[in-house]
Amino acid sequence: LLALTVLKERPDLEEQKAVLIAQMNGFKIKTKELEDGILEQLANAEGDVLENIDLIENLEDSKRVAAEIAEKAKVAAVTEVEINTAREMYRRVAARGSLMFFLLATLSKVHTFYHFSLSSFNAIVERAITGRRGKLVWNEEAVMSNMAPPKLKRVLLNEAAEKKKAIVAEDPAQLEARMDFLVDNITFCVFDATRRGLLERHKLILATQLLLKVMSKTGELNDAEAEYLISGRSSMNPPPWTAKVQEFLTAKQWANACALKEIDVYKNITEDLELATDAWSEWLEYERPEVEELPGEWDKRLNPFQKLLILRALRQDRVTTALTAFITEKLGQRYTQQEPFDMDDTFNDSSSKQPLFFVLFPGVDPGVAIERLGAKLGFTQDKGNYVSISMGQGQEKNAENTIDRFSRDGGWVFLQNIHLMSTWLPTLDRKLEIVAEGGHEDFRAFLSAEPPPMLLEHEMQTVPEGVLQASIKVANEPPTDLKATLRGSYALFDQETLDRSTKPKAHRPIIFTLAFFHSLVLGRRKFGFQGFSRNYPFNNGDITVCADVLHNYVEGRDNLPWEDLKYIWGEIMYGGHITDSWDRRCMSAYLEVLLVDELVDEKSDFELAPGFRPLLEGDFVAYRAYIEDAMPSESPVLFGLHPNAEIGLLISVCDSVFEAVFTLQGGGGGGDGGAAAAGGGKESVVKAILEDFESRLPDEFVMIDIKGRVREKTPYVVCVLQELERMNAVAGLMRRELTELQLGLSGALNISDAMDMLITNLHTNKVPPGWLKVCGQIGPTGTYNRKSLSLWFTDLLVRYRQLKEWAEDPQVLPPCVWLSGLFNPMGYITACLQVTARAKSLPLDSMVISTEVLEVGPDGIDEQPEEGTYVHGLFMEGARWDTEENTITDSHPKELFPPMPVIHVRGITAEEVDDEGAYQCPVYTTRIRGPTFTFAAPLRTVKPPYTWVLAGVCLVMQSD
Repeated sequence: LLALTVLKERPDLEEQKAVLIAQMNGFKIKTKELEDGILEQLANAEGDVLENIDLIENLEDSKRVAAEIAEKAKVAAVTEVEINTAREMYRRVAARGSLMFFLLATLSKVHTFYHFSLSSFNAIVERAITGRRGKLVWNEEAVMSNMAPPKLKRVLLNEAAEKKKAIVAEDPAQLEARMDFLVDNITFCVFDATRRGLLERHKLILATQLLLKVMSKTGELNDAEAEYLISGRSSMNPPPWTAKVQEFLTAKQWANACALKEIDVYKNITEDLELATDAWSEWLEYERPEVEELPGEWDKRLNPFQKLLILRALRQDRVTTALTAFITEKLGQRYTQQEPFDMDDTFNDSSSKQPLFFVLFPGVDPGVAIERLGAKLGFTQDKGNYVSISMGQGQEKNAENTIDRFSRDGGWVFLQNIHLMSTWLPTLDRKLEIVAEGGHEDFRAFLSAEPPPMLLEHEMQTVPEGVLQASIKVANEPPTDLKATLRGSYALFDQETLDRSTKPKAHRPIIFTLAFFHSLVLGRRKFGFQGFSRNYPFNNGDITVCADVLHNYVEGRDNLPWEDLKYIWGEIMYGGHITDSWDRRCMSAYLEVLLVDELVDEKSDFELAPGFRPLLEGDFVAYRAYIEDAMPSESPVLFGLHPNAEIGLLISVCDSVFEAVFTLQGGGGGGDGGAAAAGGGKESVVKAILEDFESRLPDEFVMIDIKGRVREKTPYVVCVLQELERMNAVAGLMRRELTELQLGLSGALNISDAMDMLITNLHTNKVPPGWLKVCGQIGPTGTYNRKSLSLWFTDLLVRYRQLKEWAEDPQVLPPCVWLSGLFNPMGYITACLQVTARAKSLPLDSMVISTEVLEVGPDGIDEQPEEGTYVHGLFMEGARWDTEENTITDSHPKELFPPMPVIHVRGITAEEVDDEGAYQCPVYTTRIRGPTFTFAAPLRTVKPPYTWVLAGVCLVMQSD
């Protein structure tokens, strides 16, 4: 990169360097020839060498030449020093380029599409130094420059170099200004070219990585502070907290603050939280605390970066917003605000050697933009120099022949959906390599492929690395806000769609409602598990087919067939994608609310969403204008969710950003990775955690003694014995691994890969996967645990205490069972049903679960009921329980997981079930819905049940 920079900025220096290297090599060759010649003459000399006149004369000549070479070598050495000194002035430009390359080299850990080659990177750096290749300008200077012979061009370049050299000698500040410009321009050009090919959720990750790298290089980054920002770690064993602090902080926030205290500048943070409770409580309640002053002296004491750590500990939902503002302040607005995609601009960066690779998204077709650009530049299907091929079985030979023809004669080829041709892609890779070596300059290859599923995006390689490395990647992701999605959904229709119906008063508002419904189910996915338990692939085909169904059913009947439409849309078309019954219930709830007679009633005050009434009549243009004018501002309320859902979304985004940054930095914290925690090095921190865990890890239960106390093996006894055995398995595994690691750190054992992974997990406060597997908290789709290691271990100790008390007499249940503390909570609920079924002599499969929420907490319960069981430890997500009204009601602001009172669970027969005024609330072990489903708890509700269905209300046994 240094050579490239000097070559473009000072070609005279690089030419001198090349001449000097050739000259020095010539000196070495000549010296070697002289030495060899002398040795040969001495070896072949006859008689007395002192009387051999020819030999003596040759030796004298060699001596003279060697002396001349020595003198020239001295001069060359001085010249080399001067050249190197001049070249070194450009060192920091090359260093910034190097930083950017290695920043890009790690991005493939985030997504398998993010591969970059050194040659394509060099092309970007070269453009940043010399400026982008523009259109030919026909003026005298340009014509003379292009028509000049090589020797004259060299003279002109040397003259320009001499001018630059003279300017630098007279005013060094100009060189510094040029260096500053080059550093800044290379940084942004590489960042912008990379960002163009990133998914939206990954752009902040790249900007954050760049920020940390740059701050580290300039010495502005404290390793301990960076490590905390990235890890967001909590204290392993936080001290007790006062009742006043508990009023405005959660246990996780307190543990975060205790960990933050380990950094010197925050050493008084916990004390201040306990003393200035009113000020901190007020600050935490602000809607945008990042723009408000911190309580007390903290606002003056901390710099902007250090303020991010306060948010990371106490208001995680505001971190990404504050981080974006900090990046804007530090690097510039252009790093956080991207210009709209411009096909012309992107094409200007391409060449015959670099294909354009488009990432496919629903509703975005790059073919339209390619054809429009081709028409402007003279590459069309009519002219035969543009071919678009939708890849599929049997298209391989067609694609190969087209590439061969256009690489020879010039032309554009667009290969769509290449991810479908996994076995043929290596052939494509080789074809593109051959083209890069000598293809026609007008050849262009456009490629498109869908990204792999989100859960596998960091490991599933659907497109060869060679293709991705050589390509200019474009990820033109459509907007995800509801207004933009509705705009795009309705644009799938046209005036002809509306005109073909003979019943416009019904057809037009329902078509509009269909577009709104499509937008709702697409937009709901961004709310994570509270939206849908899985990221379902709804697409444009769903809405267009549903529109055809609507037309056929409305035209063929006198009355509007609401039930038919609900079933076909919700159960077949959209429901066909859905694999989770609770998600299908949500889909059906949307249709139950939207497809009603009031939708087409002019006198009704019916609303599609709060503040958004349907437009009953108008043409296609009127409906599109209505979307722009009448659509309310973006809010979770439009989806039927509580405003708190946005907080959960922002926390999830924050976690994913820093988890990716942590992965990219190889498990380190600072700008160059490997940052130590505030209290010392990584090893010392891990040793302290080891000692703490080993001192608190409980002994295993003696199962022989416990089983000896069993008088009757009831379902409850079987349940507790299984729980005790699982606890022994977890504790035993933890003790073995911790002991081995202790020996490894002391040098008694070699550090294995498993030990190294355990060190990383302990240092980053993450639960090792092996421990989760024994607990049953990991499955095919990944981990179900959302807790940090410290909170998980504390939770494990509380589980142990409950089991220890229960094991004293296995026949006697605790007065109120902490259901969340069981490894298999459904096993306990099943035991409850079994006991009831046996007592009433009923078959088990005839029993269903009934729940009643009490008004007291677990401390107010002295014994178990005669029928069923009391349980506690559940939290509600999406709403809260009103103990005074004994019903589900809306959540308080910023209260994401309000705890539930004691719940009385019992088994009843299907005949006894009364669903009137009841909401079937799914219960999950963690916030990761789907595979963690346990049972459905019927809860009393005054509002219609669909209200809580759309709000994504559920009970979870473990809050984050």
